[in-house]
Amino acid sequence: MKRLLLTFTLLLIISAAMCQIKVVTSGNVGIGTNTPYSNCKLTVMQGANDIILSPDNNGNNRIMIGGYSPNQNTPEIEFYHPKFGYNKVKFRSYALGSDTVLKTEINPLENATAILKQIKTYSYFFKSDSLDLIRDSVDTRKKDYGILAQEIEKILPELVDTCFNTMFVNYNAFIAILIKGFNEQQNVIEQQQNQIGILQKVVTEQEKEIIELKSLQKTVQELQDFVEKCCDGFKGSMQFPSPNEDPDDVAILYQNAPNPFSSNTEISCYLPETAQHVVIYIYNLQGAELKSYSLTQTGYNSIILNGSELPAGMYLYTLVVDNEIIDTKRMILTK
Repeated sequence: MKRLLLTFTLLLIISAAMCQIKVVTSGNVGIGTNTPYSNCKLTVMQGANDIILSPDNNGNNRIMIGGYSPNQNTPEIEFYHPKFGYNKVKFRSYALGSDTVLKTEINPLENATAILKQIKTYSYFFKSDSLDLIRDSVDTRKKDYGILAQEIEKILPELVDTCFNTMFVNYNAFIAILIKGFNEQQNVIEQQQNQIGILQKVVTEQEKEIIELKSLQKTVQELQDFVEKCCDGFKGSMQFPSPNEDPDDVAILYQNAPNPFSSNTEISCYLPETAQHVVIYIYNLQGAELKSYSLTQTGYNSIILNGSELPAGMYLYTLVVDNEIIDTKRMILTK
């Protein structure tokens, strides 16, 4: 018994010398102080490094480490020091409540890209880090990157909170905005890729057409040179027999003029008085009939062929009188 009393006495002496444990009539406990906070069940103090554990009975469900905060009436954990202000918190990982049973008034987020375009980002140092610089005479600060609460309050005020006259931003909420913004941008990218695919296809087809056109132009030039050489320099105009000249009363098909042509050309012929059923046919080089023109008058006749109605190329035209092919000639259309 004496030994037990001696041990208890020594503990009391040590407690009185090194620290204090105080239990007040309300049941609140103070360690390092005789006056624990009235609204906290446990108050631990060692100089300015206060540790306050709550909740209390007033609905202020907070755990505060380092100091005392005004009532916010919201469940929260605060790490605050009177000298250094709010402190950094480090941990390995965390999980947030995201079950639908915890949420209400759930609505899809819209126009996230427009929101993100308004937000500016910055690099900066925290002012409290300068204390280490003064103490060690060496710049030990680490640059941070983020946003400014005052600017976010103008764009998304619901993401800004204030405590101890200091503004805080709910960075976690930006995850949803960034995901939505990514999806919106991805949709735009996919639409642009589809448009690029269509344009690439058009360009490829145009390149093929250009190659074909160059080949056709070369062929046209060769044919034109051949016609000029064959006709001894004749270009386009046709000298028809005068009405006083006797065409021996036979049907005649003349070369179109001008030839080659790019807009319109004239196809002329002579029909004897005995002609009854007369047609001029226009064919492509594959032998497909493209156009036909019926003539009802005898003597000299002509038709006008509009070049805009046909693609560039070489064509054949034939005069048929009373189901008899009189003649077939070639003509060249250029663009």
